[in-house]
Amino acid sequence: MGKFTFIGTLIVSFLLTELPQTQSRAQPQIAQQNTSGSAKNSSRNAALSDAASINEDLIGLALEGKAEKVAEKVTAMRKMIPALRSLLDASTLESVTRQLSDMEQASAKNDVLAVALASVEAYRFLENAMDPASRPAPLEVAMLDYSGFKLSILSRKEVTDWQAVAVTAKDSDAAWMILTKKVQETSLRNLVAAIQDGLRNSVERKEINGVGFAAKMQLEVVDVLEDYFKRGRKK
Repeated sequence: MGKFTFIGTLIVSFLLTELPQTQSRAQPQIAQQNTSGSAKNSSRNAALSDAASINEDLIGLALEGKAEKVAEKVTAMRKMIPALRSLLDASTLESVTRQLSDMEQASAKNDVLAVALASVEAYRFLENAMDPASRPAPLEVAMLDYSGFKLSILSRKEVTDWQAVAVTAKDSDAAWMILTKKVQETSLRNLVAAIQDGLRNSVERKEINGVGFAAKMQLEVVDVLEDYFKRGRKK
């Protein structure tokens, strides 16, 4: 926990900065993405983002154990399906709909963690369906968000599914390996690398509390990464 305490202190310190170098260094990549995106794709992404946000909210509520609120979000997601039919290809729509059915069945049993596990997969499908050029931040940022959510859920289960934990952690490492080339701010790269290192060590040692803490740090640093890329777009 000593290392994680250091990481926690580091992330708080980082959040208090304005990332002055980020604004200029991120500009070339994001400016190029901005010019290549179309208004139609941006509008489509916004609609998919709304659906993804429902799942983000649902997962947060599930982790708080608020079954009634979770049920409300499941209903809200069901209402999104007609709109999603015109935005998703047949395979992705089927995948999202299947996850939604799992969410509804788990919600009927008040199994909020099972609802959340289905919801986080729906979130992944929705994020992957967005137009890359019109995204405010690279897909890999959302995939770190996905892993942070999923690991948070898995760390709350009574019986730890270490295989699922290990696969999710490995996927997050793969996302970071791609993303690190797009982040020019050294201190931010070091921060995320430290979190990933802490996660990797906790998985290897099968320390579920460490996994949960690393997942929390992932979710926190995603906000920093999103801000990094948004600052670049404004330039």
